[in-house]
Amino acid sequence: MNAELFRMLKRITPEEKSALDGQKNVQWSIYTDQPQQNVIEYEKLMTENRLITARKHTRFVYFPPHRHNYVEFFYVLSGSITHRVEGKKLVVGSGELLFMNQHTEHEILPCGADDLAINLIIMPAFFEEVREMVGKENILAEFMVNVLQREESIAQYLYFPVAADLCIQNLAENIVYSILCRQHNEERVLSISMGLLFLHLLNVAEQVQIPSEHTNANMLILAVEQYIHDEYRTGTLSELALRTGYSAPALSRLIKKHTGTTFKELQAKRRMEQVVNLLRDTDQSINEIAVSVGYENQSFFYKRFQREFGMNPGEVRQKLRSHTG
Repeated sequence: MNAELFRMLKRITPEEKSALDGQKNVQWSIYTDQPQQNVIEYEKLMTENRLITARKHTRFVYFPPHRHNYVEFFYVLSGSITHRVEGKKLVVGSGELLFMNQHTEHEILPCGADDLAINLIIMPAFFEEVREMVGKENILAEFMVNVLQREESIAQYLYFPVAADLCIQNLAENIVYSILCRQHNEERVLSISMGLLFLHLLNVAEQVQIPSEHTNANMLILAVEQYIHDEYRTGTLSELALRTGYSAPALSRLIKKHTGTTFKELQAKRRMEQVVNLLRDTDQSINEIAVSVGYENQSFFYKRFQREFGMNPGEVRQKLRSHTG
């Protein structure tokens, strides 16, 4: 661990001093204006309309079951810290990461002086730039982002027991250090660092632990996203249903439940992504592009494009090229 970072985090905070002096209960006024709700609020911890900040985990105190209205990235720098996440005991050790979305209930047992951890407090919007970095051709990375961004009230976490991976540890500590020290170009540094962290986590994806009750649904939606990514031009719900072993109506309901949208909308979104790529990177005519991504009906294509972007394809092409020229 970076020696300066270790010294910073080793210091006893006023909250920790109170705990050592006998105040063993969480000082809820630090974390929320509605302690009866047991929801920790980013408004209490985030300043200056930022999308990401860091806070040292308070040692010596028991955190009873609670949720957050933000995404939490919990990284242990030394020692170990015991969580109960959705009822499951997780001992997060040095160099390990735990991501939790806004709806995940967890409690944290008291830890000792040498158990140092950081809470990264992250608004879902922060992941948009991360998605741009890792999601274009990487379905698993995009899936990970979706888990953290999802707005429906499905609790979810991603636990990475990656203590032996120095690259991941270095990236995580660089993110923490950048936030605490307010480095120049901080926002850009953080989004790039988080994107790199996600890419490295993909190399150890087989180690990730997710709630068992959500595993089947997660794998199904991952299969759906992979299919649409590959077969956006001619793919159909019926063909996907055959591949996954569901009936088309049942699969349609599951897609709607777990993504908040429909197969057709997911397919249309993927097609529009390709249209934008082709407008920017090729000299194909707009009609040729429409056909190449699966739109035989030109009138329908233009209406869909206008609804999606508020401009016609020619205007978008001109805008894209003016930015890259």
